[in-house]
Amino acid sequence: MIDPITAFSAISAATGAISSAINAGKDISSLGGPIARYAKAEAELQVGAKQKRNSIFSKIGGVEENAINDFFKKEEVAQARAKLREMFMLYGKQGQWERLQAEIARQRKLQMEAIEEETRKKARNQSIILVGVISLSGLIGGYYYISYLMSI
Repeated sequence: MIDPITAFSAISAATGAISSAINAGKDISSLGGPIARYAKAEAELQVGAKQKRNSIFSKIGGVEENAINDFFKKEEVAQARAKLREMFMLYGKQGQWERLQAEIARQRKLQMEAIEEETRKKARNQSIILVGVISLSGLIGGYYYISYLMSI
């Protein structure tokens, strides 16, 4: 998962690429790469915000600061989306904005599912490692306990 700053820069870059392509008169079908980057960055932000909201550290302190930062980040994303909408309304074809939103939603859903699956895999791997360490500790402890009992 990427950090929020990288995700915001990816959203800005993708917005610029899509805007320049629309200015050049390109069709939405040729914008797969920038749309995918935009959707991936939005998905990263949403999953990151969801995980941050559910973490114990977010509940302990800094609630106001986190809320203010999140608000301004959401505002930046909303402004980027508004800029894209304006570009599509000015230079795009009829219904193109709606098709773009559908494609972004589809890409975002796919990306969120991939990120959540990756998060589940990491958690499962950490659990397996923890169980392994505890088991190994138990075996070593048992060995030394048996050695101690035999020396008595």
